Amino acid sequence: DIGLYTKNPSDFTRNRKLNAKTTIKVTLNMQGNSLNAELLDAFPNLDERMTASAYEQAKSKLKTEIFEHILQEYNKTMRKPKLLDGKYRVFAIDGSDFTTPYNPKSDFVMNVPNGRPRKDGEPVKPYCQVHANLLYDIENRTYQDCVLQPKSSANERNCAIDMLKRLDCGKYIVIMDRGYDGFNMIETCNRLPDCRYIIRTKAGLGGIREIANLPDKECDLEMTFKVTTSGQLYKFYRDTMQLHLIQHAKKHYKETFSENTKDRRWDFEQLCDVKCRVVKFRINNSDTGREEWEVLLTNLNRFEFPISRMKEMYHKRWDIETSFRELKYALGGINFHSKKDDFIKMELFAHFIMFNVVSRSIACVSVPQTNHKYPYVIDFKMACLIVRKYYRLHNNEPPDMMFIEMLAYTVPVREGRSDKRNLKPKSAVWFVYRVA
Repeated sequence: DIGLYTKNPSDFTRNRKLNAKTTIKVTLNMQGNSLNAELLDAFPNLDERMTASAYEQAKSKLKTEIFEHILQEYNKTMRKPKLLDGKYRVFAIDGSDFTTPYNPKSDFVMNVPNGRPRKDGEPVKPYCQVHANLLYDIENRTYQDCVLQPKSSANERNCAIDMLKRLDCGKYIVIMDRGYDGFNMIETCNRLPDCRYIIRTKAGLGGIREIANLPDKECDLEMTFKVTTSGQLYKFYRDTMQLHLIQHAKKHYKETFSENTKDRRWDFEQLCDVKCRVVKFRINNSDTGREEWEVLLTNLNRFEFPISRMKEMYHKRWDIETSFRELKYALGGINFHSKKDDFIKMELFAHFIMFNVVSRSIACVSVPQTNHKYPYVIDFKMACLIVRKYYRLHNNEPPDMMFIEMLAYTVPVREGRSDKRNLKPKSAVWFVYRVA
């Protein structure tokens, strides 16, 4: 019912050329061109073409939640998802930043000084940034869930817990990098009935005391951490046992706390035993030549997932990083067509939906393997262009032709390649600098 996702009950009730379905479909198929170029592509017939203003007014009638709803409903149509060992869905959780066109009225304005000095006397170049917290299905290469936050107030752990509590797919394994470790996260995953987790944590200074004291050798052991939120209990028992204090504000009736108040999320009892399996192993570092060790926290069975397999499982997490590159640069996720926050959210969710459409379309194509040196797969960037070509409003060709076109563009998969990541700030692509 479209009425649930419009701002007014009377919106889209009149018979117009730019109805709700057309508006949503045009938004889903947006690429990196200017808005007028996108509309020219969507409406090749001049009599049917809309102005940019008409499209913006139609889009403003929709609630952002409609694209979240489309993402959830589209994911439900996956009848037989790929499973690890025939029983586990495998997910990864991570976040990625999207720099949007600057809007001083936006909730996404960054208050942290960053950027290059400007000629007009301003100390830094102002900018806006959205942080997308994403739950990614590794085996099926699709985005399962997302929470958008302003980068300046992003809280990845809280978003990860919220997404895991919403997840309903049977048994699954979720893989998380450093930054998501914490006693509250571990205990939350322990108490979720279908959750199996792999969380990377610090092996040395700054990590959990018991883990930092482990010798530098491979080990696989069960550990229990005693956690409390009571300062009185901590002072009384800290000399006789290893006790971890979580500084959690208990006076919830207060509307505001002091800026100096430390508050770490804790959803369980005042005194709690947090149990997990700790796996420590060495990784080779060719850059420095010195020994480096990694530690994974998990509740997976050690007989089903020994140390050698734990290394392989954690390596799967890299697929979510690859998906960010494809989402931003192959699909055009860094290009926005508005400065308003609601429209920014709509376009981001539209990109997540189209990423899933492309991935699931590629999964329908079987690439014949010959006696080449490397296995070959469908080129994702070309698949994006082909899927969008067949998704246009005026296209009536059968989808079988889409799969045939995809087979014409394949690329080799070269395992084991690595390259140094050069991180540098990037500005949003401004409207006047888009391609024609």
